[in-house]
Order: sequence, then C-alpha cells, then structure tokens
Amino acid sequence: MYEFRPQKGNNTAGKVILCLFAAAAVCFIASAAVPKFPAILQALGVCFFVPIIQLTMRFLLSRYLYRLRTAENGRTDFEVFLYRGGKQMQLVCRVGLNEITAARELSAENRKPKKGTKRYHYPPDMAPAKGLVLSVSNGDGDCEILISPDEYLSDVLCKSARLDGEPF
Repeated sequence: MYEFRPQKGNNTAGKVILCLFAAAAVCFIASAAVPKFPAILQALGVCFFVPIIQLTMRFLLSRYLYRLRTAENGRTDFEVFLYRGGKQMQLVCRVGLNEITAARELSAENRKPKKGTKRYHYPPDMAPAKGLVLSVSNGDGDCEILISPDEYLSDVLCKSARLDGEPF
C-alpha cells in the first residue's frame, strides 16, 4: 500500500475568497449609504457569501489522500480520500489500475475537459500548475480524473495506462 497527501501549491482560492468577501463588504457598506434601496445591495452582498462558503469548504478546509491498495485477489486500486480536519475520511474515488486507459500531464490543451466528458477534480488547488489527467473507462462510462500526484504515483499510474496499450 502506498499513500500520498498532496500539499497546496498556490493560494488562488484564498485570493478569490478575499475578493468575494471584499465585494460583499462593499455591498453592505453601500446599502447603508444608499437609503432608497438598501435591500437590493444587501441581497447582492448575501449572494456573495454562497460562493465564499463553497470555495472555503472545497479548497481551504479539504485535504486529500491518494492511495494505491492491493486487494486479496491481486487487483490494485487507486483510491482518493477526502477529509476535512477530523479523523474521519470519506472515500470519493476508487478506480482499478486496469480501468485507466490513458494518463497525461496537465497542459494548456487538456486543462479543460473535452465537451461531454465528465472530469472529477481532486487536486488541493483551485488552479493547479502541475497535475495528471487520468482517462478512465469502467462500468459507469468514460470520465477523467484530475489529481496532483508525486513522482512515484505518477510513474505507477502512467505505466498502468501504457500496459493497456494506450500511449502516454
């Protein structure tokens, strides 16, 4: 069994949250200065808090654990766990290495998924500079998984994709 906990590489989410919080504060201050329609500005300020909460929960409070686990039958699975500060971890992704059809480094060409392709985003950063895009084909259909692995995990995942005959 191999485990890796990716660390945050940039603070893009923190900057976006700070800007949204400043916009909400401006709305509330402006609502005090504009006595005619304060409810409109206050409602707009409250609307800024929804993405603030979502981004905080997703990028500031969440941590990931990537794990390679070999089962008793010899099958090796790649698992992604999510945890938010406590001891309890939640399994959010489990893929057999034999289900990975391709593994590509994150680049400008594949930063966004192809139209109609579902991509699951599991790096700790909002806009990761480095990453690995795994193409997966299993019983649920075709999808992509974006992760931020270390060198060893990246090598294992790329080799398993090449074993199936797909180019890297």
